[in-house]
Amino acid sequence: MQDKELWSWYKSGEITGLEGLYNAYYMPLTNYGFKFTEDKSFIEESIQDLFLKLWRNRDSIVTPQVVKQYLLLSFRRILLRKLEYSPSRLEEAFSGEHVPFYLELSYEHPLIRAERAAELKKKVDALMDTLTHRQREAIFLKYYEDLSYEEIAEILQINTGGTYKLVYRALERLREQFGDFSLLVLLYLLQRR
Repeated sequence: MQDKELWSWYKSGEITGLEGLYNAYYMPLTNYGFKFTEDKSFIEESIQDLFLKLWRNRDSIVTPQVVKQYLLLSFRRILLRKLEYSPSRLEEAFSGEHVPFYLELSYEHPLIRAERAAELKKKVDALMDTLTHRQREAIFLKYYEDLSYEEIAEILQINTGGTYKLVYRALERLREQFGDFSLLVLLYLLQRR
């Protein structure tokens, strides 16, 4: 079922529409949440808060152009707000460039299953750690979630030009340390999820 159709059902008060959106986006939202915190119950609670807020405000929420982008942005706002105001998570509560964003790569492709997989993973993880939290988040949204620069800009609450610069600088930093050919392999791996 298409996002627009589910959204339409949800807007008309059909709980099955909201349920469909929840089922379709639970995993992407969970994966995105793990980039900010490793507390699974906190992430699940935040997802529930998002969908509860959607249900309560369905009459006043405008239909978005891209449902996935809207849900990721709304979820990000809820997560950051909760991290900011949670005394037990005060050490995690940062803003802007300092929001913790953990990025771990998946290495399920046959090219890397060979003997060099562990070595390559360590090298890539070390390289990703050289990026700022914001750069890692932009790389995740671009190559894992396959969002456009405009969609990323809205989620990160920066202008589109800033998004291009953020991704470009991240790729430049990786290219400096990893080399052009290896960067192509890295980008391919990022797209393979």
